[in-house]
Amino acid sequence: MEKKFLVLISFIINLFLFSCANQIPPSGGKDDKTPPEIIYVSPKPGKLNFRGNTVSFRFDEYVDRRSFEESFYISPKPKGEIIFDWSGKDVEVKFSGKFEKDRTYVVTVGKELKDVRGGNPAGSSYTFAFSTGGKLDRGIISGRVYADNFERIKILAFIKDGKTGAELNPALITADYITQPDENGYFSFTNLPSKEFELYAITDEDRNNLFSKDFESVSLLKNPVKLQGDSAFFSNADFLLKTPLLKKSGNDFLKELEADSSGNIYSNIFRKDEVIPNDYIFYFYFKNNSYSKSEIVNNFSLTDSVKGTVYKPVFNWINDSLLEVFSNEKFPYSAELQVRLTLTGRSKNIYYNKNLKTAGRNNTGTVSGKLLTDDLTGYPVNIYLINKDRKFISYGRKLSDSADFRFDDVPEGNYTLFSFTDENGNVLYDRGSIDPYIAPEVFRFYNGDIKVKGGWNTDNIFIKY
Repeated sequence: MEKKFLVLISFIINLFLFSCANQIPPSGGKDDKTPPEIIYVSPKPGKLNFRGNTVSFRFDEYVDRRSFEESFYISPKPKGEIIFDWSGKDVEVKFSGKFEKDRTYVVTVGKELKDVRGGNPAGSSYTFAFSTGGKLDRGIISGRVYADNFERIKILAFIKDGKTGAELNPALITADYITQPDENGYFSFTNLPSKEFELYAITDEDRNNLFSKDFESVSLLKNPVKLQGDSAFFSNADFLLKTPLLKKSGNDFLKELEADSSGNIYSNIFRKDEVIPNDYIFYFYFKNNSYSKSEIVNNFSLTDSVKGTVYKPVFNWINDSLLEVFSNEKFPYSAELQVRLTLTGRSKNIYYNKNLKTAGRNNTGTVSGKLLTDDLTGYPVNIYLINKDRKFISYGRKLSDSADFRFDDVPEGNYTLFSFTDENGNVLYDRGSIDPYIAPEVFRFYNGDIKVKGGWNTDNIFIKY
């Protein structure tokens, strides 16, 4: 009997300790769909002459501890260990090392913070600053990251102070300042000192605030950012983590193609797209193909099904399975085309037949503009007009002798205008490299969409470098 009593007492004590340690919120009630909020911080934002060594938070609900600890940043990071002391909806962040004198510290809780009950992410970062001296630094660096997804992206800022090489390598050293972009890619560093900074944008998949070259992407700025004065401001720290141009290789390109009913041929002829531009370039990917290149080319036909015109297209094999097909002359307006490929004699017969129509004259417009620049040190500028909804509709121009550009016979739709200085002449945007160090090429996006209407000239499009 005494033994059973001791076991029961031990069970009750362990249960009590476990409950206190984890602070589990009460169960039941309606589904929680509201993100957590910070309702109190210490020190107060803007606090001067701070003398403590802790930062405290209070939330309006129970939050996931791991998500908080992974999304907590303080810049610059104090020396020593960071200890998180939890009590219910409160957390006290303790620093074993002392804060430096006369220094502004910026505290950020990232958007990965989640509550316990609903797993709702905060969705946006929370930032405040305090100083151990008599004033706050006021410098700001802002910009935009261009990418498909902003969930794991981090922007890293290093104070240069004469550092070079490995001392500024985001694969080896944690940055002095870390922030995240919002849902549209915009970001800003606030309360920065009057210093020179090296910036990087990374896809931080493992959430360790370092760049892992084996599975993460990085983008660099062309030049360091120098802030001079207590309220210096720099607003063009823009990064490109994924180019809007489709590269004619790799899985990303193939994912954009659509399979025919047999699943043998993937192409950029889509069932939903009945109308194509009169200079459309076709792509065909042959999956599990047993036919030779010559058999495919010799049995491919492109005709005008109404006028009977037989086109002699150009065939360009990008690799053994991916074929590019285009005509040296533009198709007529409102032409009705038939694309046909018949392959027989192997274990699998292939019958491919698609009917298309080209855009009418009244369904196309013109886009024109000018490049505004003082000096690009002789590098050509490549400009691309890209349809936002149909990625295979794009138009390119290379500007070297003239700053004027013009795109004719552009089908109606919404477009993005992207340009870059092609310094190495490979017709691709290069976002730079850390090791070995290679500076990125300069790029620009036109501010806003360009809406093309049939019969209209959309002009006065200016790109400033």
